[in-house]
Amino acid sequence: MIGVITGWDVMAHPISTIRCFGWGVFFRAVAPWNHDPFLSVLHNAGILRAGTQDVPTILERCIALELRAKRIYRVLAKAFSDHELAEPFFTGLAEHEQFHADLLKVCRSTALASGWKANLFNPWQDSLPRLEQHMKAAETAAYSIESVDAAMKLVIQIESSEINEVFCAALAATDSVFVKKLGPFRKATEGHMAYIAERLPELSPQLKLACRKMRARFPTMRR
Repeated sequence: MIGVITGWDVMAHPISTIRCFGWGVFFRAVAPWNHDPFLSVLHNAGILRAGTQDVPTILERCIALELRAKRIYRVLAKAFSDHELAEPFFTGLAEHEQFHADLLKVCRSTALASGWKANLFNPWQDSLPRLEQHMKAAETAAYSIESVDAAMKLVIQIESSEINEVFCAALAATDSVFVKKLGPFRKATEGHMAYIAERLPELSPQLKLACRKMRARFPTMRR
C-alpha cells in the first residue's frame, strides 16, 4: 500500500529510526506481534505531537489538504458505488490521500525533533491559501458530479494543482534521515501518480493526454 510505513521499512533503516525516535519506538515497530500502524506506535510512545511553532502550523495545513482530497474521493466513490471500475479507483485514491496525511503527521513530529529546512518549503508557502481555496471549491463540486467523465476531469484538476508539489516540498523540508531514506516517503508521490496514470485512461480514454501532461510535471515519473 502506497505510503504505509511497515515494520520491514523500519527494520531496513534501524539507525535512522533509532536516532529519530529512540530504541523504544524501534522495538515496538519491528516486534512480530505488533500489528499497529507506525503512526499508532508513535502515538502510544507519546512522540506524535503537534505544537504552536510555524513548522507544525505549516504541516497541519498540508495535512488538511490531503484529508480534503480524501473526502473528495470518498464522495466520488460513494456517488459511483455501483460502477465496477470507478468505485475502486476512487476508494484507492482516498486511501492514498490518507497515507499522505499520515506521512505528513510523522514529518510533523520529526521536524520538531530534527529540524526544518524552511528554504525548501518557502517557495510553496504563498501557494497554500490559493491551494486551500482550490481544494474547497473542488470539494463543493464533487457533490454535484453526475458522470464518470466529469469525475475524472475533477481528478485531473485536483492532481494538476499544486497539492503534490506542496506534499513533496514538505517532505524535502523535513530535515530527517528517517524521512529521506524510508521507501514510503520516497515513493509516495510516484506511486500515487502512476496509479492515476494507469487507471484513469481506462475510465476516460479521452483524458489520456491530460494524464500524460499531469504525469510529466514529476520528472521521476517520465519513462
